[in-house]
Amino acid sequence: MNIVELSLPTINKFSSAYLSEEESIHRFFTYNPFSENTYEIRKNALTHRSFRRDELSDHLLGFNEKYQAGEQTLHNIEKLRRDDALVVVAGQQAGLLTGPLYTISKIISIIKLAEEQESKLGVPVLPVFWIAGEDHDYQEINHINVPQNNNIEKIALHMKSAGKKMISELDFHKGDIQEWVNKILHTYGETPYTKDIKALLNQSVESSSSLVDFFAHLITNLFKGTGLILVNASDPGLRKLETPYFHTLLSKNREITAEVTKSQNKLVDLGHTPMLEVQPDSMNIFYHLHEERELLYWNEASQTAITKNSSVEFSLEELYENIEKHPERFSNNVVTRPIMEEFLFPTLAFIGGPGEISYWAELENAFKVVNLEMPPVVPRLSFTIVERHIDSTIRELGENLEGILKEGLEDKRKAWLAEQELDETVSQMEQHMKEYLEVHHKFKDTSKVLMPHLQSNFEKNWNLIDRQFLYIKRLLERSAYEKHENIMKKYHRVELALVPNGIPQERVWNIYYYLNEYGLDLVNRLCEIPMKHNGKHKVVFI
Repeated sequence: MNIVELSLPTINKFSSAYLSEEESIHRFFTYNPFSENTYEIRKNALTHRSFRRDELSDHLLGFNEKYQAGEQTLHNIEKLRRDDALVVVAGQQAGLLTGPLYTISKIISIIKLAEEQESKLGVPVLPVFWIAGEDHDYQEINHINVPQNNNIEKIALHMKSAGKKMISELDFHKGDIQEWVNKILHTYGETPYTKDIKALLNQSVESSSSLVDFFAHLITNLFKGTGLILVNASDPGLRKLETPYFHTLLSKNREITAEVTKSQNKLVDLGHTPMLEVQPDSMNIFYHLHEERELLYWNEASQTAITKNSSVEFSLEELYENIEKHPERFSNNVVTRPIMEEFLFPTLAFIGGPGEISYWAELENAFKVVNLEMPPVVPRLSFTIVERHIDSTIRELGENLEGILKEGLEDKRKAWLAEQELDETVSQMEQHMKEYLEVHHKFKDTSKVLMPHLQSNFEKNWNLIDRQFLYIKRLLERSAYEKHENIMKKYHRVELALVPNGIPQERVWNIYYYLNEYGLDLVNRLCEIPMKHNGKHKVVFI
């Protein structure tokens, strides 16, 4: 296994500008993560803050022990009690079978940055992964993409009762999930590792009572020995710890919303589209009722907090009382979640993907409203895994890997086919078509005098002829494709592996395809590769 770094653009313009350290972008953030002394400055800033370290560590111990976390993880949680201990945080929804590959690369990013900065700063720096179990967009996480017949096949696990329920509260039918897991593995095919993977997955299903449990079991197993600490945002125990911070967020809700809106307006002036949808009266906190969550809004006229359909209404006193008695009924939205993480953890850095970087730009002043400082926002590592047979095929085709990752292969495939077969033939056909058009125009011009009432018929006639020429052209292309079908399939195979449908690999494929081919220790082997957070794309050859 070896690694090559490439400079590739990200999936959006904003995050690419962030990587390029454009001043107009970086002024929306407190720290520049690419500056040499950023982490030292951030460490010193955190020495003036106090955290509920013992209570948080007790909670994390109980949560991680539930999933048989390794000794290194439990040791790291104990380290968190130290006044100088720091964390590197990232988060993600609890995707089925861990979701797309970028979930894995995000966790590896946490681990590598924590290792790097612990060595440099001389204090414990612990990797923490925040499971967004309170999210309710089940359609976003309910499927896995698998390669089938040179195409992407989406295999979903359907749940009729999803609605607005939190992912952590969805019904968990073990039989249905095991059947779905076995279906996924069947598409991957039998290898020397399939039996062990199937046993581990089925055991994880049996040990789980929710999708968050299932996710946590899998992540714990994949990253055992790395010291990774898991936290679940929807855990009632964590909500209890968050109670005083909910008070703060609600008491400052109007100022928070106003500052987010101001930042959005400044970004619009620079030509950027805001990522967050924030209503002027939004309190940026969800209230949970009947297993569904509703965003709270402030009604200035009645001085009450209400849900959109007004099914719930609280005075501020009632709201605070409810938080004290039932903190599990409240959760953060996309605006307040980063702030809540900052309240809870001594965060040396937050690691985010391109979309997260874009919306964090709208939040700096929201942190300031509650007297907090936005941590350094570090772009996650991005990966492409290149299997040996795919690497050999690329070389055989004479194509360039960097070009493939930047531009895909569709145009290159068509260009190769045209050069081999079609250029001369199509050129001749187009010349004949041009000559035929000239004759048709002469015939049409002559008929204007003799048969003017038939001009529309001449137009229809030419349209029929034009369609026939296009039909013949398609026949030629199909014939050429079939003649070189073996080469065409190789182009498709490489594209499907690396940039399926022109989309980065890490946004489409799932880690279990690669585990089935290369073994359950693959993730640990990836974690052992030296990697730097330098904004460059990592190509891993396995």
